Amino acid sequence: MRVCIAIGVRQEGEGCTRVPGDKEHACAPGLLCGGQDGWCSRPCRPGTATGCPEGFFCSDTVPEPVCLPTCEVRGCPSGQHCVRFEKGASICARIHGPNCQQSPCSDGRECKVLRESPHPGKVWMECEERCGSGHPPCSTGKVCADWRCLPACDPEGPNACGEGYRCRQRSPRRPFACHPDPG
Repeated sequence: MRVCIAIGVRQEGEGCTRVPGDKEHACAPGLLCGGQDGWCSRPCRPGTATGCPEGFFCSDTVPEPVCLPTCEVRGCPSGQHCVRFEKGASICARIHGPNCQQSPCSDGRECKVLRESPHPGKVWMECEERCGSGHPPCSTGKVCADWRCLPACDPEGPNACGEGYRCRQRSPRRPFACHPDPG
């Protein structure tokens, strides 16, 4: 099956959506959305020294090998950290929330890294606490939203969510919680 997708504005090494709904989540001409996490990339041949630009490496991903970004060797500018993703990909980004790649999560919680395609250079990290059917209730001060425990907040009160987060509801029946705010 073939699907027509938008030509976008995302550059090589930026995040993308495989079947984007708009140009903000789609790759620029000549690039494809590849890799497990969705990166605007060019195809490559594993085992060859050429094909990927500096700061990228050839990853044998499905359905085809692509050049994924890496900052492991070159480092990052001041105020940014080298954030790791699946299949060896990594980017320089400003982290909102606790850097759980540097300080591991406790109590069996899992470090989750969230990113928004239209906002390269920003990531949100959290030690994810699952909730809902089959999981224990959220700890004090948190509410269950999107199958994970998030800090509860009051939209009329002061910004208790912190920098990079905003108090909002995902839908009218959902509780108010602190969600990443890419804006």
